[in-house]
Amino acid sequence: MAERRSTPFVVGVDGGTTKTIALVADAQGNILGAGRGGNSNWTGPDVEIPMAVVVETVQQALAQAGIAGQEVELGVFCLAGADWPEDHTRREAFLSRAGIARRVIVKNDAFAGLRAGTQRPYGVVIVAGTGTNTAVITPDGREWAFGYYATYGGGTDIGWEAFEACLREDDGRGPKTALTPIVLQKLGFPTVEAMLRAQVAGQLSRRQLGALCPLVFEAAYAGDQVAAEILVRQGLALAEYVTAIVRRFGLAELEFEVVLSGSVFKGRGPLLIDTITQAVHRVAPRARIVRAELEPALGAVLLAYDALGLRVLPQVYDNLRRTAPPPAFFSTEATPSCPDC
Repeated sequence: MAERRSTPFVVGVDGGTTKTIALVADAQGNILGAGRGGNSNWTGPDVEIPMAVVVETVQQALAQAGIAGQEVELGVFCLAGADWPEDHTRREAFLSRAGIARRVIVKNDAFAGLRAGTQRPYGVVIVAGTGTNTAVITPDGREWAFGYYATYGGGTDIGWEAFEACLREDDGRGPKTALTPIVLQKLGFPTVEAMLRAQVAGQLSRRQLGALCPLVFEAAYAGDQVAAEILVRQGLALAEYVTAIVRRFGLAELEFEVVLSGSVFKGRGPLLIDTITQAVHRVAPRARIVRAELEPALGAVLLAYDALGLRVLPQVYDNLRRTAPPPAFFSTEATPSCPDC
């Protein structure tokens, strides 16, 4: 990590179902400390459990940086599960009492992905990891995210469709697919019936289904039509969230970026992104589809700079890239999610 240079210090956090990442940075974009924890996504009023994960992760980063919480001017916490207004206030209250920053802002985790992928003050982001969300910051500063309205999309749904494709081949409803042998091998079952019995008995977790997602990309890239159709359906569904936002906020004639953020967009081949691009351009022809250049936790750091009114010059981006932890630190596979996730 880079040596500390100047105040103010900020904390940026990206908290999700698979992992929680916390970064401590100075005003020049130098990452001074980093922490990594497990699942901090939680639905319901009992936020103490997931926020304890967030606090512990930030404390790791502070310890590495050699900075006390009271030295941190602002912490921006972009958290999965922060969807309804009361989700934000409960989390803010807990984090404000934890002594990890003088001031706390809680946002949905989608906004970290958005800020990580665009240098404009506005835009749209599609986040597709374990699940999905789509969010917007409009040119006049309004923020909105689908949250619980996003009922389909992400790695778990792709994995579930792979599972169903195997059932459909086995019972005769669907065509043969290269997915069947690789899904059985991945999950460790000798037959589709054995796999189905395990699922009916509640022995297959969401995490195991999500682990099938990369197999769908590989099979589609190798020419399997069933896998390709899964990715096309996924792409059209994700694009639909964007086009709904375009209509809702009157963005059709504007130039803006649609940022793609999350592990699903790291899948092999262009099919998913091409499908999204074509569907979005039918409604918003001047939109530009981009991959997030930085990790979402770095987007949370940038949001902290924005909130403090700090200018984010090109040198700041260079410093963030130079001093950020290596890619393996952010990898989805590096921290197992909860067994039932």
